[in-house]
Amino acid sequence: MKLPTVMKYRSAASLPQSLQRLFRQFSNFVFPAECALCGDRDHNSFGEDYSGNSAYCIVCREKLVPDISCACSRCGAALGEFSKTTEGCVHCRGRKLAFDSVICMGMYKDELKQAMLGAKWSWSSVSMESLAELFWEKRGASLRSLNIDRIVPMPQHWHQRLVRHFNPAGIVAELLGRRLSVPCDPHILCRRRRTRPQKRVAVSQRFENQKDAFRLRDAFVVRGERILIVDDVLTTGATCSEAARLLNSAGATRCHVGVISRVLDHSA
Repeated sequence: MKLPTVMKYRSAASLPQSLQRLFRQFSNFVFPAECALCGDRDHNSFGEDYSGNSAYCIVCREKLVPDISCACSRCGAALGEFSKTTEGCVHCRGRKLAFDSVICMGMYKDELKQAMLGAKWSWSSVSMESLAELFWEKRGASLRSLNIDRIVPMPQHWHQRLVRHFNPAGIVAELLGRRLSVPCDPHILCRRRRTRPQKRVAVSQRFENQKDAFRLRDAFVVRGERILIVDDVLTTGATCSEAARLLNSAGATRCHVGVISRVLDHSA
């Protein structure tokens, strides 16, 4: 019998620390943890101090965040080592983006694409929480340097909330809020209308598809603040740009974007 990693440890969360460790050791013996990406059950592959806090083994965690020699600060796209990004890059140059910069963990391909698809459509939020933790581990210094005042996750329409088990952006935003010790506000930005999924819309029409898709509640609270808009993936930037436009109009001084992955293939 196999039990998902996070299911084993939820019930131990309220125990004293010493009992938590004993519970985890017992659980690992009875229900061996399994990497959500490669399926490996070898505890050594999770590290000597593995406590069930990651859904991925050490080998897969390294594959999920390959080295990026150069990235566009405006849109987060991986670029060649000597690329010039003063006015953006080939992926975003000429686009009117309302946010100031993008920080992402990696490009939406290979192992990261596989992990993202598995995490987004899982019954459990464990894999998405693990990706969020890995994002902070690898990009925490860059995120901290933004001096963020408030984190705003991209909201789901109520139709989506009926069929999705959780909001991936909300999972990532909540963890980043704890790590940065700033408020995570999942209610200030809400969808006022249901838009067509971006991947089903022509690239040239994606900004129009998101136009006036959001509204702000208690907009005065963002006045003078530096905002981090959080989503799971970013492709053209249309959705985050529309959210940033609205936050800027309410008086936010800066709007940055944090995403797990950056999609360069618009058909993905």
